[in-house]
Amino acid sequence: MSMRSLHAFAILDRETHRLKRMVRGGFMMQHSVLHFEGSRFLMLDNQGGRTADGTRLSRLLMVDAANGEETTIFPNHRTPDHLRELYTFEDGGLAISPDRSRALVTFTKEGKAVEVRIADGTVLVAFHSLHNVSRRKRFLKKRATRTASTHLSEVRYGANGKP
Repeated sequence: MSMRSLHAFAILDRETHRLKRMVRGGFMMQHSVLHFEGSRFLMLDNQGGRTADGTRLSRLLMVDAANGEETTIFPNHRTPDHLRELYTFEDGGLAISPDRSRALVTFTKEGKAVEVRIADGTVLVAFHSLHNVSRRKRFLKKRATRTASTHLSEVRYGANGKP
């Protein structure tokens, strides 16, 4: 259970629903905490990452609840420049592929999502939610095609394992 405002997540007993452990770390405003395997959990860490100049950024984070080890999966040194500073203050989503080798991370307000290989954080696919807005009143006189980025709530995997 993710407690976003407390910058923590809890591990509950499946049978009794009692608190087994509270986990805190270097993550902030995290959500979409998903069990990965063993004592490891994946999460969308909204504000725990930082750029070189100290600006906050969002990241896909692996946390080992047993030893407290945190590993930033995305972004990393393999991430293309145009995807390095994706940021979501409060919205976004996370899904793990059925074979547990990939993850989809959605940055809602930026209208972007990435599929990354969990083993090394390599971006496999980048999604950008673009829509034709040329029929909107302010563009009608110009008779031009205009596109705009729109919110992207969440990208999920289908039964076939594809986004």
